[in-house]
Amino acid sequence: MKKALLILLLLLLAVFLFFPISNLMGLQGKNELIASVPGTSENFAEVSQILQNKCVDCHSPGMTRMPVYANLPIAKQLMENDIEQAGKRLVLTKKIFSGENAFTPLMLARLEHVVRSGIMPPAEYILMHWTGNLTDAEKQTILVWIAGERSKSPWSQDSAEPFKGEPVQTLPLSVSLNQDTIALGRKLFHDRLLSGDNTLNCASCHDLTRGGTDQAKVSTGIRGQQGPINSPTVYNAMYNIAQFWDGRAKDLQEQAAGPVANPGEMGADWDVMIEKLKQVADYQNAFAELYPEQGLTKESVTGAIAVFEQSLVTPNSRFDQYLRGNKTVLTADEKAGYNLFKANCTACHFGPALGGLSFEKMGVKQDYFKLRGGPVNDVDNGRFNVTQLEKDRHFFKVPVLRNIELTQPYFHDGSVDNLADAVRIMSQVQLDKTLTDDETGKIVAFLKTLTGEYKGKPLARLTAEDIK
Repeated sequence: MKKALLILLLLLLAVFLFFPISNLMGLQGKNELIASVPGTSENFAEVSQILQNKCVDCHSPGMTRMPVYANLPIAKQLMENDIEQAGKRLVLTKKIFSGENAFTPLMLARLEHVVRSGIMPPAEYILMHWTGNLTDAEKQTILVWIAGERSKSPWSQDSAEPFKGEPVQTLPLSVSLNQDTIALGRKLFHDRLLSGDNTLNCASCHDLTRGGTDQAKVSTGIRGQQGPINSPTVYNAMYNIAQFWDGRAKDLQEQAAGPVANPGEMGADWDVMIEKLKQVADYQNAFAELYPEQGLTKESVTGAIAVFEQSLVTPNSRFDQYLRGNKTVLTADEKAGYNLFKANCTACHFGPALGGLSFEKMGVKQDYFKLRGGPVNDVDNGRFNVTQLEKDRHFFKVPVLRNIELTQPYFHDGSVDNLADAVRIMSQVQLDKTLTDDETGKIVAFLKTLTGEYKGKPLARLTAEDIK
């Protein structure tokens, strides 16, 4: 019995060693390294070689080096699952790793996160590929290249030299838009004629004195109807890849058309509402001047509102001042909070608005909806409601974090009132991390440095008179 057990153990050990040794001997196949395209930097040439040596096996469709045991039971299923999961987060096509196509800001953010955190390659991959781990020198090469790529972006041009490669960039101090169109869009945004019973306007849910939200769990529509979802901020919405939590509107103009005709929101009929606006001489004159070919139509009304919303950028936060070179404007705790934020959050919350540039699953590591409690309803399905693809269930557009201290309650369901609680929950369900009170406090301190200005006045002190 003991002899049989010993033989079994030896066989298992032999099998266990065979997999990594076969990879070490090159029995997994070999990809011929592809040179970067002419004109790419020497630094990128090094990065390209690292990616091809260490990353293509899982992240490059059609480039995977399959080991000799690739078709064996269990091993086959495990590898297929690894490749499928890798492709959901980052796809490195030949055009990408050769430099023919540029890395997007999202790709840079995701690559930086896994390199800094050390979660890629995963432990089970290293177990089978003993030389597959990234060395410290390789990590540094990749990180230097990422910083260099960001420094070339228009988003980074206002940052001081040491901060041009940061995952977060400054908001511009001004935006170049037609001021007359902005003024027209502002008037429409605040006009109750856009609702079915003349009681609501766009600002009812996106109050510019309340961080661009209504600071309510869910919004209230015409005749007191309660909506199903939290109203996101309209400030800095121009940086979103799409509008609404589920991304169903491709841009601000398409978004502006939705609530007006939604029977649970503003409850208007567009044809009827346009006729009401035509009875206002100021509108007739403004649209004749600014939209001479269209006149006053649904398209021109939503276009003017969209231009106004593009102007709702909130620059000159204390953190913007820091990125522009004022190193004393932040406290030690706020700087420490930013470092913690960079280490944990910037794979999703990056760019000028710290978000809005990708769709992410709510509950990557833990079940958010189980933690929240209560029934899971239609709006909890998120992006799935638009695409009807199971892979998009519970995915939402990442919210921007600018002015986050003013936009409570948080998340798509408005379930959390306290910013510190929101930080703890996100760390738990997205990263499977439990933050200490000190870490949470420092991250919150950093987030509060993101509150900016509108028309030169801090948002926290903005009044209705300032809006007028």
